[in-house]
Formats: sequence, structure tokens, C-alpha cells
Amino acid sequence: MRLTVRYLCSIVRYRRRFSILLLISALLFIIFILSIIDRNHPELNPLPNSEQEIKITTAQKVIRAISTTVAQQNRLWPLDEQGRSLKNHFFVFDATGFFGSAASEGVEVKCESSNTTFTWTRQPNQMNKVDFAISHDARLQQDFPFDKLHLNSERQQYSMAFIMESEAHSSTGDAWANYNFRMSYNLDDSYPEPATYFDVNIHIIDLLTPPVVKFEKKETRADVVWIISNCDAHNGRQGFIEQLMKEIKIDSYGLCLNNRQGYGDRMTDNVEAYMKYKFVIAIENSNCIDYVTEKLVKAVESGSVPIVAGRNGRPDYRRFMPDHSYINIFDYPTVKALADDLKRIANNKTLYESYLWFKKHKINLRLFAELSLNEKIKQFTGIVGSNATMIKDGIVAKEKSENKICKLIRFVRQTPWQEIATHKRAARPNENIACLQRGNILDHFRSSLSSNGSSVKN
Repeated sequence: MRLTVRYLCSIVRYRRRFSILLLISALLFIIFILSIIDRNHPELNPLPNSEQEIKITTAQKVIRAISTTVAQQNRLWPLDEQGRSLKNHFFVFDATGFFGSAASEGVEVKCESSNTTFTWTRQPNQMNKVDFAISHDARLQQDFPFDKLHLNSERQQYSMAFIMESEAHSSTGDAWANYNFRMSYNLDDSYPEPATYFDVNIHIIDLLTPPVVKFEKKETRADVVWIISNCDAHNGRQGFIEQLMKEIKIDSYGLCLNNRQGYGDRMTDNVEAYMKYKFVIAIENSNCIDYVTEKLVKAVESGSVPIVAGRNGRPDYRRFMPDHSYINIFDYPTVKALADDLKRIANNKTLYESYLWFKKHKINLRLFAELSLNEKIKQFTGIVGSNATMIKDGIVAKEKSENKICKLIRFVRQTPWQEIATHKRAARPNENIACLQRGNILDHFRSSLSSNGSSVKN
């Protein structure tokens, strides 16, 4: 066995020496040819001797380019002349273990957008070769290996913190400014780009797919469904739903205000239930900038009309949906006005289906699914309009729909490390800035819960 290993090693060393000798030979041959050309065509270089001395010849440029390429290929962190990464395989440290089995030791992931790969590790002793150290939520300096990471011309090691929970339920403040990159659902406050709950490829297809359950086949016992397990939401949604239940029939399968059995208590598992109802309550647990989760994703997948809650851009659902495609409870002055309008829409097929207007098209969705994301966006834009907020400044414009690490790899291969190193970092805004106050939903309606007013919407 030892003889075999020794023999193989000698072959590897021989082949490596042979490759280097071959490269040097090619370099010398190029210099020889260029020198002959230079001698045979003196008229091509009519500069005075003093200028010739400082003029970089073609041969020198070639030598420099080849030498640079050879040197970079032998580096662990190769760069191009602008300082952009030339690596094809990256090493990623899961500092908090958040990624679970998907990031088990040695798991390799392919990134299609950059034609690269990366490998996960959880071993702190591998920090000397790590490209990215990833944290779920922002950790304090003593709880994260910032001192093991180096960002300079010789070594480019980056830190990244990400979060999918709202500011009301996760850390905020200066700790976030310690990281090179921060990624969250916030479409504008992420660097280099957001990491949302949306796969735009799927979201567009779900929006364009006609409802599986037709209007006439929808549930008759109730027009509205709610499936939630968190009964103490920051925005007080349960208190609001309790008041709405007094005005309109709502089937609640979850733990909160449960009045019907048959499905689980988590919204993400129950698209089958949602598609049977005309409306799906998709109100988040807190009202924060761009905080839109799987609640809307699954409601759209069901083909029913979502009921949402967004005010003062917290969140702005136009960034995630076409115009006139959802019911926003804050558009109504009272709970009763909202309930009356839901009844009116539910009893009028034409009016109800006007909220699904973008599903009426001639696209072959089977062929559409095979298209690239850019081509999907192009055709989708032709339906909803180029001025739609979700197209211009929303989820379609901001979310590139790929693995978080792949987003980072694509970015460091396109962006000089010096630019990343000098990027201005900032604290993550707290809930008082990013979110509406605790209990805001019920507060909005509280003064007129017993009012008999109504609102008629077209």
C-alpha cells in the first residue's frame, strides 16, 4: 500500500512539474515570436529611445498577464485585477448551526448563477480557509469568530448575519454593523440583497395559475378561513379576528379561536384547506417594513383572495402583489364595514373574480415553468404592467431567488473586495422604527367597534 501511495505521489509531482514546464515553455515561445516581430518591423515603434524605455511593450504585457494568472491560480484566494474573486469553490462556516441537516459537515451545494460550488463546515478549526462565516441573527463580537476572519488583498473572508423574523421578535441595534453582509426580508435594508420568503419563479406561477376550486364550488359554510398557531401576536391580530367573527362567519382550524377541525394548526401546511374558501386571512404576527412571510405565499398558492394588514408601508403589499389582488383591512374604517364588503364580494362572482384578474391570460403555464426567471418576469410584466410596484420596486425587482450563499458568491465575484470592505455598515433599526406599535390592529378599529358604518369598495 505504501509503495502504491508513494508511486502515485511521484506521478502527481511529475505531472505538476510537467504542467509548469509546459507553461514556461509556452511563455518563452510567445516572447521569442514577439521579439522577431519587433525586429522585423522597427517602423511600428518610431518612438525616441527615451520614450521606448518607459513604454510597456506588447511582450511585457503578455508576460505580466501570464505571470499574474499563474500567481493567482496558485493562491487560495485568487483575484482579478479589480479585486474580484476568481474562486470557483467556496468554504462556508455555519457559526450558529441554524441550517441544520442542509448544512451538515461536507455538504456541497452548486450555485447555478455563478457556476460555482460551496461546501459547509461547522468546524472552528477550519477558519483558516473559510470564505464566509454565517450567523443566524447578529451575535456579539465575543460570540462570533470575527478575529479569525481577514479581509485584505491576500485573504478575503467575509461575515454575514441573516434573519427571517421581524424586528419585534429578533435582535436589532449595533451588533448588526459588525458584519460585512446582512440579509433579511427587508427589500431595501439588506446588503448585498434580501433573503425573503419568496421564490419569484414560483410566486409568479402561483399568481398566474387559475384557482383549482371554482367560485361555485367554494365552501358554503363560511367564506373566510384562518389557520394560525401563535395566539399572542405582537400586532394583536387575534383580538381583531375575534371581533370580525362577530360580523362574518370564519372557519378557524388552528389553535387560535378554533371552531372547526380537519386540518393542522399551521398555515404553511394547509393550502388544500385555503383553496376551498373565497378568502384566506394572511395577517402577519407583526406589522413591519417588508415583513411578508409564507402566510401570503401559501394564500397565493391556494388561488384564493388574501386578507392582509398593511399601513404606512408596514408592510406595503403592493411590493408583493398586483394591484387589486387582496383585501387590506386598514382600507376600512370599521370591522363591520370590512365584514359587509367581504360579504358583498363573496356573493358576486364577477366582483370576486375581479380580484383574480391577472389569472386570465393565454400563457401555457407548463411551458412557462421551463423558462428562465428573466423570461418569466418579462411575460408576467406584460400582464400586470411595467408600472406595477412589485415589478418596479418590489419583490420581482429585488429578489433573485437563489440560495443565500449563492447570492454572496455571485456578489464577491462581481464586486471588488475593497468596495465591500469600505461599504458603510449600519445598525438594524429597532421595532419602534421598523414596525407599527404593539396591538396596532385592534387600536385602529377600537374607537368604532360598535359602529354601524359601512364602506363600499369597487
